Amino acid sequence: MTSATPGAPVTRPARIAWGLPDALLCWMAGYLGAILASFPLYASQGGTDIDTKLVFGVILPAQQLTVVLAVVYVTRLKGQKSLAADFGLVIRLRDAKALVVGATLEIVLTLALLPILQIDPDAQNQQLLSDLKDHRDALTIVLFVMGAVVFAPIVEELLFRGVLLRALLRKMAPATAVLLSAVIFALVHYVGDPNTLPFLPALTALGAVLAVVALRSGNLSTSIFIHAGFNLTTTILFLAQGN
Repeated sequence: MTSATPGAPVTRPARIAWGLPDALLCWMAGYLGAILASFPLYASQGGTDIDTKLVFGVILPAQQLTVVLAVVYVTRLKGQKSLAADFGLVIRLRDAKALVVGATLEIVLTLALLPILQIDPDAQNQQLLSDLKDHRDALTIVLFVMGAVVFAPIVEELLFRGVLLRALLRKMAPATAVLLSAVIFALVHYVGDPNTLPFLPALTALGAVLAVVALRSGNLSTSIFIHAGFNLTTTILFLAQGN
């Protein structure tokens, strides 16, 4: 029980009104941000393909920033006005040891995928990695690492293990919410890049692990570092392949 000072106004927790539609809208807002950012770039280059540096340095950051702004809007309009309170967005440096977990998970899932990839030897890399393949100058690599290893884990954990998973937990049992959020996580990657089709089992497994970690910890700190370790290892292994 709590006691209140006589005469003081009674404060009540903010009513949480956000849910699954808000998770969908935040995801769609990211694509809208990327589209709006790409228009002037296409115009400036005469309608030709956008330079890879601009993709990594402008379009992807625009997409990620728009998602974050949309989530901020949701928490201010329908939540407790706190990304930590509503969605568990916390980053603690002591959880950086989870980078090793992410790296190990990436290697294990890659090995598990080998039989699937052997069935389809013509399977292509994810589009972002394909874009990086022929543009390995220092600036392009730095921009890619910043986007994939630093910003993507934060933004995706905020969206999928923050907004989405917590919305699902209010509708269904934890095990079902974890599994469904993991499947959605994988399918969203496929919608954004059909080349990820052979990797859907690994993405689903990754999403499930991250969801369980976020659920047990009550925040996103550890899952962010696991996700970052996973993406960092993917990047290192890809770059180590050479041309």
